Amino acid sequence: MNLPRFLIIGAMKAGTTTLYRDLLPNPQVFMPQDKEPNNLTTDAVLTDDGLRAYAELFRPMRPDQIGGEASTGYTKIPDYSGVPERAMRVLGKDLKLIYLVREPVSRAISHHSHALTFDTSEPDVNKDVRTRAKFLDYSRYAMQAEAWLRVYPAESLMLLRFESFVKDRKATVERVSRFIGVEPRVDLVKEDVTYNKGTERVRNAGPLAAFTRSGIYRRTIRPLLSPEIRTRVRRLVMPRPAVKQIPPTRDTIEWMLEQLAPDTRRFESMIGSAIPEWDPARVLAKYTTDKRPLAPSGEGN
Repeated sequence: MNLPRFLIIGAMKAGTTTLYRDLLPNPQVFMPQDKEPNNLTTDAVLTDDGLRAYAELFRPMRPDQIGGEASTGYTKIPDYSGVPERAMRVLGKDLKLIYLVREPVSRAISHHSHALTFDTSEPDVNKDVRTRAKFLDYSRYAMQAEAWLRVYPAESLMLLRFESFVKDRKATVERVSRFIGVEPRVDLVKEDVTYNKGTERVRNAGPLAAFTRSGIYRRTIRPLLSPEIRTRVRRLVMPRPAVKQIPPTRDTIEWMLEQLAPDTRRFESMIGSAIPEWDPARVLAKYTTDKRPLAPSGEGN
């Protein structure tokens, strides 16, 4: 039974699609055409039928290939809990994990913009980030990583930063390739192409929306389509988002920074250094022209 030996576990809106597409051309790597199967998010994968369905995704994998998948649902506590424990039961102790993260406030704001595409959020990011916990929870990288580290040893987990990845994709792909045990093929990385950009997003609405969200499509048709074909179809048949995001105010950015500060400090301790791009003053300057100094940060929650 073919099963993955590595997982790209997130974070959502942190470049996982680009990393997936950069690894996919390597002939020693096999990843399902459906980038995010998310099989480990429920106990169904622990049943005989569920395990067979998961293994079916990797049936075409050759003996000389190493299999993996990239499901951001694997770092979405508390919405999906128990994923590391299921991974240990299904995939074993030798699993390799890659966690790609992004400056936490920017990730949350991008996540909200993404939600608008699927009509699951309202335009005002200032309200949504305060009332819907997932926008900040998915940016609590220490909390998410700690769940995996309670099950897997630290050497099984590679922590990567989006900011470094986009500056030198080939270097990151080389690191990841060696980590999962394949020969790097950085010559196949298309650095001039960025995948899943927000500016190219289309709205999952209209006549085909219900079909593309159906079980029949996701189980039987989507896995057969290459990422390139799926992208072209979306651009042809789905409309652009009907509404635009109302941008965050200074007060919202300061509030988000305060809420996320304790987790961000823990995460920086995990990687052993502060992250310049995540400096609160720099983040505030990115989203506002207000030159007032950043308010002192509390502990948040």
